[in-house]
Amino acid sequence: MTQGVFLDGEARWSAAVAAAAREPRAAALFCDVDGTISPIAPRPQDAVVPAAFRDLLRELVARLGLVAFVSGRTLADARRMVGIAGAVYVGSHGLEVRDREGAVRLEPLAVRYRDAVAEIARLAREELDVDGLGLLVEDKGLSVAVHYRLAPDPVRARHAVTAVVAAAARQRGLAVTSGHMVVEVRPPVPFSKGTAVERLLADGHWLTALACGDDLTDVTMFAALRRWQEHDARRHACALAAVTAETPSPVRDEADVLVAATPGVREALARLAAAVGGR
Repeated sequence: MTQGVFLDGEARWSAAVAAAAREPRAAALFCDVDGTISPIAPRPQDAVVPAAFRDLLRELVARLGLVAFVSGRTLADARRMVGIAGAVYVGSHGLEVRDREGAVRLEPLAVRYRDAVAEIARLAREELDVDGLGLLVEDKGLSVAVHYRLAPDPVRARHAVTAVVAAAARQRGLAVTSGHMVVEVRPPVPFSKGTAVERLLADGHWLTALACGDDLTDVTMFAALRRWQEHDARRHACALAAVTAETPSPVRDEADVLVAATPGVREALARLAAAVGGR
């Protein structure tokens, strides 16, 4: 085991890489963005995918059958951050998808809730002491996220967000989820990163599927891979989690492989690239 990079499951990652190397064009890779290929930043707008990471990902896009970036950010924001042609982009936790040819699909059921989500964003800005609590309200159109990473008192900030935003969202029938120092409100529709992955895997004859993530919303991707693998003994699936001190227990429990944060993901993907004819 490589000290400080692979924390658990290095042999399982090696087996998945070997499976992908046997038929690279039958292999699919799904990557979350923030906290996985981009280090967590205090403000979402400050987060970047390092240039060396993008070079590695371009190699994988060129050699694998499918590379998809699956994000909670808007589709436009995810594309801006990653900036790699030839990949599929999934935004807003599966509610927006852009295929490799550039065609965009918005989930019609979610669009119906756009006004309700906008009302929650307005309420958050008007009824919360945003500056005093150290909050950042991110209106994504189909969802709204209230970040409290910059809060001087995170416990107090989270309590305020829950009392005002989460309560109002639930009254309007919207869904509420939490992540790394963030509370997010989304349409109450049965779509997630996992359902997006399932759709993409159903649209091809894939033999290997790999997923990399770091947060609770990425657990749905891990579960989707597991279900996909169960349907055919020839299939090989592997879920990798980028781990920090903030990583929720379900992420650790549902992953096959644990690596040390974003640098660990880069090392894991570098091994994949080398095996399929890259570095």
